[in-house]
Amino acid sequence: MKPDFSNVYIILHSIENPGNIGSAARAMKNMGLNNMVLINPPDLEAEEAKKLAYMSYDIIEKATIVSSFDEAISLVDITVATTRRKGKWRERFMPPEEISELILVKKEVNKIGIIFGTEKTGLTNDEVVKCDYASEIPTVVDYPSLNISQAVMIYVYELYRAFMRTNNLKPFSSPIKKASGREYRRLFERVMNLMKVFDISEGFENKFSKSLNRLFARTEWETKDIATFDAFLKHIEQYVEKKGDKIR
Repeated sequence: MKPDFSNVYIILHSIENPGNIGSAARAMKNMGLNNMVLINPPDLEAEEAKKLAYMSYDIIEKATIVSSFDEAISLVDITVATTRRKGKWRERFMPPEEISELILVKKEVNKIGIIFGTEKTGLTNDEVVKCDYASEIPTVVDYPSLNISQAVMIYVYELYRAFMRTNNLKPFSSPIKKASGREYRRLFERVMNLMKVFDISEGFENKFSKSLNRLFARTEWETKDIATFDAFLKHIEQYVEKKGDKIR
């Protein structure tokens, strides 16, 4: 199940380093976002941007480029300022996980922009005031600064995690296929058959087969794990057949 983030926009304001834009695009692609707005961007053809946007440069190619903050926020209905700037006009700043929950609800009927300021100064107080919500990433007080692409990664990750929680999805890219009882029994019989071929004794009161059954009962193997052991036993069987013994 893929998220629909078509109404969510990552807005990067006057970023100086092309590599940061490339890294931000890669983070967006990883979490299912595709809409990027760039305010006064640097050279987007720079090799660093292309290199760091590995498999994600298409996001930069189709990004909307504007010349001012006001022009950028006019493209969306709701704006979220990411900033460390405090002010009397804000009672509190919402953390990324909380703002993500809000975005999931609002995005159904609104275009939402998450705005990141310049590397050196971030968003200005006047720019933050113009936004509907303010959000910050909690950090150690002595060193609050984060790289732009790191900040983008945190927000898009939290947004995707909020989507997963809402839809009761487990944090795996694909479902795990557990081995069935039939597959365990087939593997057990194959092992026992090889023991007979090599004339290996089980020991007192079928000790080995009982222990093997207990082992299988405690494991939670996937189908591919069973297949790995199957392939190993098959190689042994082929070796025996080459030596002239027939597997029964």
